Amino acid sequence: LIALALTGLSAGAIADHRDSDLSYDFLEYRYQEAELDFNDFEIDGDGYQFNGALEISDSLHLFGGFDKLTFDDDVELQTRVLGIGWAFDLSARTDIVLRAGVVDAEFEDPQFRQTAAGAVFSIGVRSFVRDDIELYGNLNRFQFDDIDDEESTTIGLDFYFSESFAVGPAINWIEDTTTWSLGGKFYF
Repeated sequence: LIALALTGLSAGAIADHRDSDLSYDFLEYRYQEAELDFNDFEIDGDGYQFNGALEISDSLHLFGGFDKLTFDDDVELQTRVLGIGWAFDLSARTDIVLRAGVVDAEFEDPQFRQTAAGAVFSIGVRSFVRDDIELYGNLNRFQFDDIDDEESTTIGLDFYFSESFAVGPAINWIEDTTTWSLGGKFYF
């Protein structure tokens, strides 16, 4: 994340500045492919994700998301998150983003079902490395009431076709699961 922030600082110093700051008013849809390594075997899956954010002041925003993955052998994982974020400028083209929220997860297979509720805390960086390319990364910590805490890392890249529409890939690692996704964001 530090390297990502420094990349954003150096890119911001030599490139033209955008007309506006990074936006936290968006809706996003992502298609996902996942691989779960479990007890010496692999389970593949796919699914979708909806995310959104809404600015409530210059530095504060609300965020939420719904994530559903369906794996082989009728294994399903759903996650819902809702929270508040604080973004502050590291430069004209780079933000540090702190978030806190509540999370609800549900894991289900044909013989077993488990739900867990808890909190999520995140620190991230968003940076325009060019006027039409945004690089971002997040470190997340999930603290659940009934199961072990989890950490995840996300790295992504968005290509802007206009000020209101971007498309890009992302990768997420959480314990034994790696998820690749491709999504589109609509900014309003």
